[in-house]
Amino acid sequence: MINRRTVLFALTPVILFAILAICINMSILTGFEEWVYGKAAENMSPALTSIMKRITHIGDSSAVIAFCLLLLIAPKTRKTVALPVSSALITSVMLNETLKHIFARSRPDILRLINETGYSFPSGHAMNNATLYTMLILLINRYVRNTHLKLTLSSICVALAVMIGCSRIYLGVHYAGDVLGGWLLGSALSVIIYSMWENKLG
Repeated sequence: MINRRTVLFALTPVILFAILAICINMSILTGFEEWVYGKAAENMSPALTSIMKRITHIGDSSAVIAFCLLLLIAPKTRKTVALPVSSALITSVMLNETLKHIFARSRPDILRLINETGYSFPSGHAMNNATLYTMLILLINRYVRNTHLKLTLSSICVALAVMIGCSRIYLGVHYAGDVLGGWLLGSALSVIIYSMWENKLG
């Protein structure tokens, strides 16, 4: 059975996501989202834009799928890592598409530095990569024994998830609320699926 602490870790971001969705629907966060994008726009430069485009492409669906395939191909990671990671990502992609059509939020009507289509909330890049890197952190905590290495790898995972999400705001294809919503649901989803997988292992 899933313990109470796991339920808390999973339920808290889900509740926060629900509150966030209500605030977005009522346009309560409009001022905050405009402020966040304004701060990002203040620091725009050709060099930074180039960096942000590279960062956002790390989180593209094709890159995430390629990573999963590598885990599935490698015999040592097929059962221990690939199964929970792939399960979480497939669920994340399907849930994200469903939620986008439910909320049907249009993308920001501002300067877009890359081309994107579809709805905006929650951010697919933010959600899928939060799912991926949260799951990796949980697996790192399970399998890596060296404390320093564990902290280093986990920090890299957090940094990548944050940078990919922030790049979406900078590039003008998502609001801050879209990214925050993606982070909340992605992390919750990984905690739930990891707990289910761990219980099956006994």
